[in-house]
Amino acid sequence: MRLKKVLSVLWQRIVNRSAMRASDSGLFDPFTPIGKLKKVEVEYQASYPLTESKDTFETEIKTKRHFYPLKILLGVIILIVSFRLMTLQITQGQENYSLAEGNRLETRLIPAARGLIYDRHGRPLVSNEPRFSVLFYGADLPETAAEIDQLVGQLASALNIEEAELRRRLSPDKPQNTSLLAEGLSREQALSAEIKTLSIKGVEIVKAPSRRYSDVLGLGHILGYVGKVSPEDLAVRPDLLPSDVIGKSALEKTYDEYLQGIPGRETLEVDSKGRAIRVVGSQPPIPGNSLILGLDADLQTAAASSLRESIKQTQAISGAAVALDIRTGEVLAMVSEPGFDNNLFSADGDRSQRQQVLVDSNAPLINRAIAGQYPSGSTIKPVVALAALENAVVKPETRLDTSEGKITIGQWTFPDWKIHGSADVVQAIAESNNIFFYALGGGYKHITGLGAEKLASFLKRFGFGQTTGIDIPGEAQGLVPTPEWKKRVKGEAWYIGDTYNLSIGQGDLLITPLQLTRATSVIANGGNLLTPRFLNRVISHTGAIIEGVGQYPTVGDVASSSHLAVVREGMRRAVTTGSARSFASLPVEIAAKTGTAQFDKAKEKTHSWFTAFAPYSSPEIAVTVIVEGGGEGFAVAAPVAKNILEQYFKLPLTPIAINPED
Repeated sequence: MRLKKVLSVLWQRIVNRSAMRASDSGLFDPFTPIGKLKKVEVEYQASYPLTESKDTFETEIKTKRHFYPLKILLGVIILIVSFRLMTLQITQGQENYSLAEGNRLETRLIPAARGLIYDRHGRPLVSNEPRFSVLFYGADLPETAAEIDQLVGQLASALNIEEAELRRRLSPDKPQNTSLLAEGLSREQALSAEIKTLSIKGVEIVKAPSRRYSDVLGLGHILGYVGKVSPEDLAVRPDLLPSDVIGKSALEKTYDEYLQGIPGRETLEVDSKGRAIRVVGSQPPIPGNSLILGLDADLQTAAASSLRESIKQTQAISGAAVALDIRTGEVLAMVSEPGFDNNLFSADGDRSQRQQVLVDSNAPLINRAIAGQYPSGSTIKPVVALAALENAVVKPETRLDTSEGKITIGQWTFPDWKIHGSADVVQAIAESNNIFFYALGGGYKHITGLGAEKLASFLKRFGFGQTTGIDIPGEAQGLVPTPEWKKRVKGEAWYIGDTYNLSIGQGDLLITPLQLTRATSVIANGGNLLTPRFLNRVISHTGAIIEGVGQYPTVGDVASSSHLAVVREGMRRAVTTGSARSFASLPVEIAAKTGTAQFDKAKEKTHSWFTAFAPYSSPEIAVTVIVEGGGEGFAVAAPVAKNILEQYFKLPLTPIAINPED
């Protein structure tokens, strides 16, 4: 009321002042009768300069008369606006402040669906199953300890989580963060959680699909698994949500940046309890890209089941198998035993079983196909023969009499596994003639030998002693020993016996199954050292191919075509007349090499090796199998490789004819 009286007085003063000015100056008052204007006109003429005309004066008077109504109107508008502002600030200020605090806008990220992974035929190897997470927005965290205690108690009751664990997840020391309170909830669990947390400000239930992996055998080491975003991840990538998952191993990790989608954004008007009132604006998420692999799911299954059966029958512990497309370097199949179920590492995976995998003494998490390092045994002999041919140590027709069955140097004897007689390069490969390869490496009779340095250099040229560059992490380099290495690491001199051992894949030489498969591919494809890879291509959620993903260099002309042909013939002869005769019955021509690598002299334990390529005349695929502690390569590893090749060429399974020779 006081304000209205003040405004009334102000208004009256404005009106009176306007009237006084009009009276004093004789200017037009909108309420003055027109007849009285003549007197004012005469008075002004008496005092006005004689140089001004009457018409000019009348025009000026009329112009001034028109401004007074506008001035009065403007004053009224200013008074009305001032009155309204005073009302909002003084009488309704507290009410409006409460409304502003109660209803506000929040921008929240919408998780994007992670891209999928398919085999070469388009069969899905992973899926995103509907799961839900419970988030708490740090901006709504109470300020006082008492209020936080109350909040923790409410959340613990609603979500059935221990209070101590909730306090850890809420991160009160970083109130600006969004906290992940629970994850992996089913639709029913999420609905229950939403009902119980309706009255709690800052809680939101969001859809966060769980990664599920195919039941195709042996995929754990290939696909890997995903896991929760860590605080370190969030610091580097603020676009991630605490409910997001990122790749933690294998392909999920290597191609995480492609598999991750782009989160959407939703601007909401929320009330004082953080509950959404309405959507103000939104930008939908963009799903992640998907991977198309070179892997064949059927071939993978055949390799895994066959390797498991071989390990079981021989009471071995572990092993690995690899199949490569020798034309592209794409991995067609890869198995490491023992393996693991990567579904155990999902948000709703069985924690007790997961822990068993982590503490298993047989190390199922290690991918032996790329990280297992073993002496190669006789499977290295085709590469040694090629090294001797390339360095002109021998010619294809060079023969050596090996009928002694051993080489004796001083007190040391280097035996063969059987007496072979006279042999050339092709025969030596086919029959796995140790004496011939001792000579190629260290020299014997009329063959001068490569020597340790040249032999080691050529093995490295073929990719041994270094990682292959495959597109999953965890690869081992292996070891190609040299005199310098032995002196530096062991403090010992290099002897002729070291060169002999290296020539037949024994001693300190260590290789991985993948390295051997790649070396076999080089022999098969005419001398191209390829970079192995799982990825065939990346496609967007619309099906468009994403260009420029990954670099897969090829080193060409590793060896001459004529010398490669000699070595291929030796490997083919190993199937027709030599140590791999169990493959001779197949309708597809196979070229192969067996190997038995000693690794525990005291217990006379050996690894069982087998490597092959096919078809012989127009190669497509290279296969390598190792069974740790399995014994003879032809008896244990060869049947696994045979099943893989049969599956690849869509052939019926055939009985394995065990050959007692190597």
